[in-house]
Amino acid sequence: MNKIDVSVQLYTARKFQPYKDIFEFISSTGIKNIELFALSDFDEKELKDLLQEFGLSSMSAHISYESFENLESIISKIKYLNIKHAIIPAPRAIPGKDFKDFFNLTENEWIDFSKDISNKIKIFSDNGLTLGYHNHSFEFDKLPSGKFPMELILDENEKLKFEIDLGWTAAGKQNPGDWIDKYKNQIIACHLKDFYSDNDMLNHANQVSIGEGFINWRELLNKISKTPCEVIAIEHDDPKDYKDYINKSLEYLIKI
Repeated sequence: MNKIDVSVQLYTARKFQPYKDIFEFISSTGIKNIELFALSDFDEKELKDLLQEFGLSSMSAHISYESFENLESIISKIKYLNIKHAIIPAPRAIPGKDFKDFFNLTENEWIDFSKDISNKIKIFSDNGLTLGYHNHSFEFDKLPSGKFPMELILDENEKLKFEIDLGWTAAGKQNPGDWIDKYKNQIIACHLKDFYSDNDMLNHANQVSIGEGFINWRELLNKISKTPCEVIAIEHDDPKDYKDYINKSLEYLIKI
């Protein structure tokens, strides 16, 4: 891979602010694209100034499901930043609850969630944007019907794009390659996340630089290359040193 083909999810470095220093470092590595997160929480002018100052772009961004309540505002922000793909990373947040509790939905609630996302796709496409969904491991907890929530989300509307997090798919006890094959026409982005071992994969301390873990990246990236994927973003949920994580991940990926 070439460095310019690798993006980084900004969430990786969120604990190492100020963001100006983070953007400056990312730019210095040769990376050209940053995937933004929690877009509604950021000032769009500040973000645009930083992207321009350091010669970076942001082709995709995570937007909260709650941001649908202010759809005109979030779409305006996305367009101002020249973002192409808006990605929902989870169901509605529940104040006072752990992140995993956001996914504790009944099958009917997952169906309603899927339909609501589907109903918003045309609004985004009419604005020249795509709408997608990013998985965690919890969407692979089988429902009473035998379906996975991830299937309900993606099967509701084939125009919904898929940002497949290959690491979280493995953490959901699934073969990421199978899911690439199953939804290859909807994949517009992917996350690379690696682990020391396949035990306790929800523990962020188990995450390592890309290539230091057990996941077969050569095989998976070969499959990804045969999809419409436009963003390949590395991500670590809680690195001790985000610079070391990015540098080591890049060093490995440019050899593939």
